[in-house]
Amino acid sequence: MSLSLLSAQLQFQQHLLGAADATALIDGDTARQQRGLGIYLNAYRQRLLDTLIDSYEKTHAVMGGEAFEAAALAYIAGHPPTTRSLRWYGERLDAHLAANLPERPGCAELARLDWALRSAFDGLDSEVLDASVFADLPPEAWATLRLVSVPTTQLLVFRYNTVAVWQALDDDQSPPELQVGAVDVDWLVWRKGLQPHFRSLHRAEAALLRAMRDGSTFAQACALAEACFSTDGRTHTDEDVSALIGGFMRQWFEDELLARLVWPGPATTGG
Repeated sequence: MSLSLLSAQLQFQQHLLGAADATALIDGDTARQQRGLGIYLNAYRQRLLDTLIDSYEKTHAVMGGEAFEAAALAYIAGHPPTTRSLRWYGERLDAHLAANLPERPGCAELARLDWALRSAFDGLDSEVLDASVFADLPPEAWATLRLVSVPTTQLLVFRYNTVAVWQALDDDQSPPELQVGAVDVDWLVWRKGLQPHFRSLHRAEAALLRAMRDGSTFAQACALAEACFSTDGRTHTDEDVSALIGGFMRQWFEDELLARLVWPGPATTGG
């Protein structure tokens, strides 16, 4: 590749990104130059727009084609692709919607769910921890072991009836209006087998999973979860708390949510 060709390609690329003028690369008068480059510029934008519509199918449906496309084109102008694959293009669209459509905050949440489920589908594979790995753990291991969830695990908090709207659209039903709920709700998104899943979380379970994600030991995570029980206005004994946390763990195994355990003893991993 000659230097002149490389220079022309870079200039053409910067023109498409709005950072340079490449009209000099086209022979002919100004009208011909603009027409020729306009074809490529429109094709570039349309390809990115199609990518966003595909990734944010439910958000597009709720916002309507005109409103979504206007927001998407503004996003494209400010966020050119940074990777070779367009699969991961658009990961910040929810933040863009939140900042630029403050009058429709529920749309940003819906975009966040769209992206989370698509990301879970394409996320990294991993082994799944079997409950039998705990059979040989000595009691003292529980003070220091860490549980690691599968890499597709995502924890979201929604103020709106976002999931109800998404589910109705997925079932080909008329969705309810996006509305603020009585309380914020924690949601878990992950992939089980080949299929993305989501479910709501008890506040204590969400605290457990967040602490584990951030590197806390299981004992430290349980302490944070226990603090959540003390704020629900009811009295919980230690046995109640242990039973609830045990129930969370049983659900994690059923959901195939755990990838491995880490403990500085003989049983450091399992799967």
